[in-house]
Amino acid sequence: MKRYSIFLILVILISSIQLLTAISSTNSMSIITNSIPPKGFRIIGTLPQNYQLTFTIFIPLKNVNLLYYYAYETSNPSSPLYHHFLSKSQVERLFYPTAQFKEVLSFLREHGFNVEFTSADSVIVASGTVGMIEKYLGVTIKIVSNGTVRYYYSLGRPTIDAYIVATNVSNLFFDHPSTLVTQKTVQKLIGHLQQPNYTAPIEAYWPNVLQKVYNETPLFAKGYMGQNYTIGILDFYGDPYIYQQLVDFDKVTGLPNPPNFTVVPIGPYNPGLGIETGWAGEISLDVEVSHTVAPRAGIVLYIANPNCLLPTIISYIVSQDRVDVLSQSFSIPESSISTFSGQLFYTCIVLSDEYYAMGSAEGISFFASSGDAGGSGYSNGPIGTVGYPAVSPFVTSAGGTTTYVQFPNGSYYQTAWSNYGFVPNGVNYGGSSGGISIIEPKPWYQWGLPTPASYPNGREVPDISANADVYPGIYIICPFNITEIIGGTSEASPLLAGMTVTLDSYLHKKLGMLNPVIYELASNSSIYSKVFYPITFGYNIPWTANYGYNLVTGWGSINLGNLAHYIREIETIPSLSIEVNVLNSSGGVSEEFMPGQTMIVTANITYNNVTVSQGKFSAVLEDVLGNITEVKLSYDNITKLWVGKVKLPADANGIIYVTVYGNYSGIGGEGFTETFSGYYMTFELPISLEFFDSQVSPYVVANVTNVYGQMAPNTTVISVSLYSYNITDNKYTFVGNLSLEYSPEVGAWLGELPNITPIGDDLLIGDNAYGYVAFSNGIYLQSLFVLPQIIAEPGGVAGGQYILIEGLPTFQSTNLLVQTDVTYGSNVTAELLSPSGTVVSKSVISLTPSGILQGYLYVPKNVTQGLYTILLFASYDSYTLDENLSGYFYGQVYIVPKPSVPIISTSNYAIQGQVLYVYANITYPNGTEVTQGMYSATVFPSTLKSEYPNISTVLEIPLWYNPSLGLWEGNTTLPSSSSLGNYTYLSSTTYFATPFDVLVTGVSYDGVPTSNGLSNAHTFYILPYTLVTSSRIDAGQTYNAYLKNDTIVGNVTLLNDIIVDDTINGNVIITSSNVSNVLILDSHVTILGSEVEGLKAINSTITFVQSHANNLYLTNSKVSTIGSTINNITPALPSIQIQVPSENLTGVVPIKVTITGRDISQNSIYINNILLTNFSGNTYTYQLDTYKYPDGTYKFTVVSYQSDGLMNETSISIQIQNQLVEVSHNLNNLNQTVSSISSSVTSNSDALKTEQEYIIVSLVLAIIAVIIGLAAFLTRRK
Repeated sequence: MKRYSIFLILVILISSIQLLTAISSTNSMSIITNSIPPKGFRIIGTLPQNYQLTFTIFIPLKNVNLLYYYAYETSNPSSPLYHHFLSKSQVERLFYPTAQFKEVLSFLREHGFNVEFTSADSVIVASGTVGMIEKYLGVTIKIVSNGTVRYYYSLGRPTIDAYIVATNVSNLFFDHPSTLVTQKTVQKLIGHLQQPNYTAPIEAYWPNVLQKVYNETPLFAKGYMGQNYTIGILDFYGDPYIYQQLVDFDKVTGLPNPPNFTVVPIGPYNPGLGIETGWAGEISLDVEVSHTVAPRAGIVLYIANPNCLLPTIISYIVSQDRVDVLSQSFSIPESSISTFSGQLFYTCIVLSDEYYAMGSAEGISFFASSGDAGGSGYSNGPIGTVGYPAVSPFVTSAGGTTTYVQFPNGSYYQTAWSNYGFVPNGVNYGGSSGGISIIEPKPWYQWGLPTPASYPNGREVPDISANADVYPGIYIICPFNITEIIGGTSEASPLLAGMTVTLDSYLHKKLGMLNPVIYELASNSSIYSKVFYPITFGYNIPWTANYGYNLVTGWGSINLGNLAHYIREIETIPSLSIEVNVLNSSGGVSEEFMPGQTMIVTANITYNNVTVSQGKFSAVLEDVLGNITEVKLSYDNITKLWVGKVKLPADANGIIYVTVYGNYSGIGGEGFTETFSGYYMTFELPISLEFFDSQVSPYVVANVTNVYGQMAPNTTVISVSLYSYNITDNKYTFVGNLSLEYSPEVGAWLGELPNITPIGDDLLIGDNAYGYVAFSNGIYLQSLFVLPQIIAEPGGVAGGQYILIEGLPTFQSTNLLVQTDVTYGSNVTAELLSPSGTVVSKSVISLTPSGILQGYLYVPKNVTQGLYTILLFASYDSYTLDENLSGYFYGQVYIVPKPSVPIISTSNYAIQGQVLYVYANITYPNGTEVTQGMYSATVFPSTLKSEYPNISTVLEIPLWYNPSLGLWEGNTTLPSSSSLGNYTYLSSTTYFATPFDVLVTGVSYDGVPTSNGLSNAHTFYILPYTLVTSSRIDAGQTYNAYLKNDTIVGNVTLLNDIIVDDTINGNVIITSSNVSNVLILDSHVTILGSEVEGLKAINSTITFVQSHANNLYLTNSKVSTIGSTINNITPALPSIQIQVPSENLTGVVPIKVTITGRDISQNSIYINNILLTNFSGNTYTYQLDTYKYPDGTYKFTVVSYQSDGLMNETSISIQIQNQLVEVSHNLNNLNQTVSSISSSVTSNSDALKTEQEYIIVSLVLAIIAVIIGLAAFLTRRK
């Protein structure tokens, strides 16, 4: 949220406060003497007499007690006045001090002052020269400086009966928003860290998904979308582009434009400064999210000048009576309010309460953000962290939740917006702020809530909650049409405001102050879980979420559809009407009471407009420390009022709620009013969030004044109680008392802390004067970061992981050498404390070479699940100071036994510029699927693993759970040479063909983190191609491109590309490429050395050279091939059958050819590639004269040509054997001759008697054998 509190403009006026109005018993010299500038500042002079400046005059309202009566009764469901709001004219008549206002206005104009604007006939913002102000108004303007910055402020008692405030101190605080939570804020947090082993997942969605989360859709379906009602938004500086941003936002989200949208400046208006200061981002958030949940409501955006005080702004808005709700996305912590003077406290708190009450009586519902620093981040300890106006009883305090959404079905789960572990002051974005107020007592509608032990009896916040976390966050359109991830309770306040006007449109009436009806419905156990979404998980240090009311989310978030029903059907019981007045002892109205003074309490009690004179009634006086006294009332027959007198006790200090209650004839009722009692203490030393060590300087310094700024009698001894806070039991322990006495040398009250003042977070509370200060005693450790390895919220750590502790302790000393030595030389240790109080781990936090303390607190494996506390200790033995200095602080994280380990999958190969889909199966350690949580993926080159933590802060890919797959899924467009996309961290290269890793990190809704070990990363490979999609390519040459869904026209050469789903219309050459599913129209295309799968050609010619193609579809097109193959063509190629009568051909042989196909233009017959003849038709018999050819094997080929240029051919091998037949005949004759010779030889063999005869016979047989072998050889050749 944004805590752009208007009160900040006066925080630095720590000690000059008692002088802003009257100091009844001192002269002008004593005014200056008693004025102590804020810490580090000193008076350096006065402004020139002719210097022009602006100042504010506050004139007390009339009938303030009656004002509180109407605010109470119109919001009480049992009152006859419930929702019978006052009209603007009735408010003017009853409460405006018009006569006195006119007198002051006339006085100003008579003396030459310029009136800038007025409001509620009680507030005047005017300007004049310093000389005029000092002469006619009786105050003095001084300049103070700390050597770097300077500002002015007013001193003295005015000459008119009113409060006068003149200062420009706000320029020290409102130069930029300090707590708006954006993705840039998170990156800034990571930028503070100096260690490598962390990851920072983040993601977001558009806020219109929240309509379903809060069950608005039934009301929308019936047409109730806020029409006829108006949302009010209060912000500062301005946004010059907000009108166009809302138009663009509606285009993106599909929402209707609001029926009217008006910007109303309060004071000087310079919207361009909103860009410079960052306020424009807050305005973007407030306007867009409130419009999201009430799309047909009007919007009035109030832009206040940062120099305006809060009561000035609220009075202006209330007097306009133009809006039905008002969202305030800012809050000033009570720790800062502790530095206000009595007059400024009264002006900025008590008077603001009056104007909030006035708006409530008119029917305005006020909302304010509770804060973004958890339960301790805005103070030193829990007390002081909650802030105004969220703690006002007339404002609904908006806490923060985390909303997890599944896509596309939109199911959701809500938890508390939890802390990281702890984030030091000054970097405040660490969970929904909540806790107990120390300035506003517990209001009547919270009486049923228990007060935590040892805490004040203060207002408890928040009341209800809405989405606020940035883990995940929401998308908002900011100036210059930039989409940003934003969150914080700055989001919760406008969400609740917008939902309330939607509820107004359903009920056909405005609701005014919501808190009484909220608490009445919530206290009904039978309908609580129907009207609210109870939040049962989460923590904000030290508070935890639980069913029912808690100090993290209040009652939870609202179910608007059911709330609309039950708020209409709410059961009421008869109630008395009680109007309470408080008077001084003389019967007059007093703006301030004092302890020991008599207060007269009167009550006008009626039932059905009839005065009640019987019954039992009492008045209870309540401050932040509880019920201080109670008095019984008696009926006065003369005044017709119930009356009681009470002497205010010594502890009646601060804002006092006076409540009259009782019953008559079994009918009960309550009435309420507010006043202030006692002196006001402004602590100057110690102060919150500053360095202090009682071992070095134990002094306590405070100014004590009344609400008019008059200093208390210097004889007054102020008693102060000292308490010490302990995170281990979340209690404040009383340490002892100290006395403060006036010191003329200091010009303030001075005391000394006892030697036993504990180290760590302590608290001082005035006993006989109202004042408090939370401070850290000792070496300051709240400057350290305590973070999990998965930097997200909730801060979850698993067994086996580490808790990061990093930063530098700080120490205040006039000796700069000592200050530096303590900062860098302190011995810092950390302990991990289990929920049962056992220390399970310890670590030393050491100084690193980078000059920062850093350490890792190990979490043992298989620890018990729960919220663990980190205890930080520091010590330094100072020789110079002769002191053993020490320090103490704390943090908390949620710990589980084991992490989850996502199983990641992607395509194994991808190309540059491609959309890569990432899937992750994420389970709990027991195997149960994680379906709610926040996870994101980081994609990075494998060679940059060492840079992974830094990369994760730059680029995270959101993952959403897909229940149909049972997987978390997301996608990213990979970088390419033509576009880096979101991969800007790779700007130093244009080549991305390398292995990439994907690591998924995050945390489940219930605090189970993932492992962030790089060993769990998934690897895929990017191929050396650049994606060019949905583009027109009309000239030149592409190279190593992945062309998808492109149109290629003209003379283009495509080289070494992948071409998919493209259209070609031109003269195109495709070389060494892969072509898939391409359409060719009226083109001439040459494809060389390529692979083609799926090609459709119309009225085109295609030449394939050394290519291979499958699945061609041709219409009136021609294809030619050179050394290429084509398979599966439509229309199909001709089918050719060749029939040969025998295997070995002799003589004239008829060969029959049959052609099956269509659009056949010509057929050709070849033998050994020599054309024999051409023919047409489907059948043909060719008479082959084999005598023309030597015997041998021949290739007989038939080629059939289609009219589209395509052809098919079929070949067979034939044997011609004319010469072999003749050889066979001769061989047969020879065989017969040989046989005859053999017989003759056999018959004569017996007659061979001599050796010569045997030789002759052997020669003859050898000759016969040769002849037989030759015959056999010739036979085998057949």
